[in-house]
Amino acid sequence: MSNQKLSRRDFLYTAAVAAAGSALVACQPKTVVVKETVEVEKVVKETVEVEKVVKETVEVEKVVKETVEVEKQVPVEKVITATPVVSEYGESPTLAGLAMAGKLPPIDERLPAEALVLTPVEEVGQYGGTWHRMASGPGDLQLSARLTYETFIRFSHFGTELLPNVAKSWEANADSSVYTFQLRKGMRWSDGEPYTADDLLFWMEDRLGNDEISPGKPFWLTLHGELAKVTKVDDWTVEFDFHGPNSLFPTFNAYSFGLDLVQETCKHYLQQFHVNYVDKAKLEKMATDAGFEQWYQLYGNKENMQTNTDLPVVSAWKIDQPAPKQPVVAARNPYYWKVDTAGNQLPYIDKIEWMVVSGGEVINLRAASGEVDMQLRHITFDNYPIFKENEEAGDYRVLEWKWGENETVVHFTQDNADPVKKPILEDKRFRFALSLAADRQEICDAIYFGTVEPGQLVPYPTSPWWTEERANFMAEYDPDQANDYLDEMGLTERDAEGYRLMPNGERLVIFWNYAPIFGAWKPTGELLTSHYRKIGVELVLKETARPLFYEHFQTSETDLALWTGHSTFFPILAPRDFAAISYGGTKWGAKYGQWYDSGGAAGVEPPAGSDIRKSQILYDQALTAPSQEEAFRIFDELVENFYNNLWVMGFTTPPIQPVIVKNSFRNVPDGVLATWSLLSPGATAPEQYFFKQD
Repeated sequence: MSNQKLSRRDFLYTAAVAAAGSALVACQPKTVVVKETVEVEKVVKETVEVEKVVKETVEVEKVVKETVEVEKQVPVEKVITATPVVSEYGESPTLAGLAMAGKLPPIDERLPAEALVLTPVEEVGQYGGTWHRMASGPGDLQLSARLTYETFIRFSHFGTELLPNVAKSWEANADSSVYTFQLRKGMRWSDGEPYTADDLLFWMEDRLGNDEISPGKPFWLTLHGELAKVTKVDDWTVEFDFHGPNSLFPTFNAYSFGLDLVQETCKHYLQQFHVNYVDKAKLEKMATDAGFEQWYQLYGNKENMQTNTDLPVVSAWKIDQPAPKQPVVAARNPYYWKVDTAGNQLPYIDKIEWMVVSGGEVINLRAASGEVDMQLRHITFDNYPIFKENEEAGDYRVLEWKWGENETVVHFTQDNADPVKKPILEDKRFRFALSLAADRQEICDAIYFGTVEPGQLVPYPTSPWWTEERANFMAEYDPDQANDYLDEMGLTERDAEGYRLMPNGERLVIFWNYAPIFGAWKPTGELLTSHYRKIGVELVLKETARPLFYEHFQTSETDLALWTGHSTFFPILAPRDFAAISYGGTKWGAKYGQWYDSGGAAGVEPPAGSDIRKSQILYDQALTAPSQEEAFRIFDELVENFYNNLWVMGFTTPPIQPVIVKNSFRNVPDGVLATWSLLSPGATAPEQYFFKQD
């Protein structure tokens, strides 16, 4: 199978034609660097060497002594005696200055032989500026996962195509068991060292192949019982052998899984902290001196691009000032390997700065006052009227992206830590009851101003797994049927206020566990409190910071864990809502997901014969199917198994995703999809965003 374009209907992503082309002349005036020896006759009144500034008729300042060699930046049109060397590429004036000073190689030496050419959304941009953003915590920057979307293959703006990225091309054999990738010759890390096939071998053999660093292996690389084998064909060609069919591998590459394939592979830097390259005793001392108990803990610290400013990257920006300092700052990568259609090296923007604030509510308020340049993360639809009201005063526009997944979904925690609540939450009649008792139309009207419709958690309408029946499953408002389900469970006893009692005689209190970061989770919970009162269930909102929220659901201490819909845009990539496959994503069954994700090395194995285990088995079968058609058919069984259980419920169709963008901040498309599947806004190429100057 070679690069193919897939239809939206079949949703079979394949490769687009590689966007590499011949070099183009840059859009801005070029300069040349001329070196000459300048003889200066000057009376010096002191006997010591003193540097003096002299201006010549070419209006270039030169620092001279008696006889000096100087560098001068001379306009191309000026007649000079030296032979000019004009680059075919444009670059940031800041980097051009560093190159003239000898602190960087010329732009031609920093770009690969086949730089990736990006077509700007609106126009060829201008260099300069700082992109101001907000984050809810140090771990919320999302530089590597959202703003610098660098994978072998990437999604197009709407997710309808797979496009070349780090890999300029790829192809597969007949049964999709072996893939060959062509890298970009001359591509470099941010410190100037070459990015080659050796980096991929290091990642696969030394990083993933080391059980101390990677006790659990990525499932998408171990589909047939063993880790895929990577072979170096030459410096710019690598081959992945999966020991069996892996028809979804290109799509996995474009998803978040593919980030590690690029970000964790810097051999020349990371090998100095790896036991395969450094004497273990020496390495252990290095770890101890750095405050770690084990060498692999030191290694993990060094490969974190959010905190380690020494780690080379291939992304457009690199963390220059990490948290806890305020603001957190990321600066331009001088070796970035993409250019625009006029031959100008990207990115256009010099820096990104994040102010870390206390939560999503603060982010929305400060965004409405014009304190961000471009942001969709944590920007919620319930604040849409406020954003529109303040557009002119804040000097911004509100773009309307299409939410590719449900904004609010509820995870019913299975294997709950509370032994009394555990059997209640594990009974699907309880889950059906809470779904039927939710007045979704009131939620649509009160929170989303009638712009959405009642609905269940469901794959996106353009996916092969959407059906109208699934979209409306247990989504009608029917409190009478909800009460009947609870009565069938034996929860018939009530207290003086009409609330049902659990078998131990205590009131049936269910916690609405959430972190105030993404959706309209608090107001939705407040409405549901009155809805559930009518069926004798007390709903109590429990807000915590994101790190504590994660700790609680990963230890099964939540009742109803709130999040956005995971990958509903194309759920076969990571069906974390539909099956227990992820420790961090399957909030209804985190320990079961950990067991699956780690290959049984950690977590809790689901009960044999359970529908939870069945979903995991079906996913394995889908991933190893001999064709995508067969994979999709098997995955449909998995989705049907989900609706038989409803471990997660939704409330509405996806709302509009407001995006706050300063009026001077350009090349941001409107109307595109906003979804984790596309690592939004990553698929819109933030490297080509720019500030339009008057």
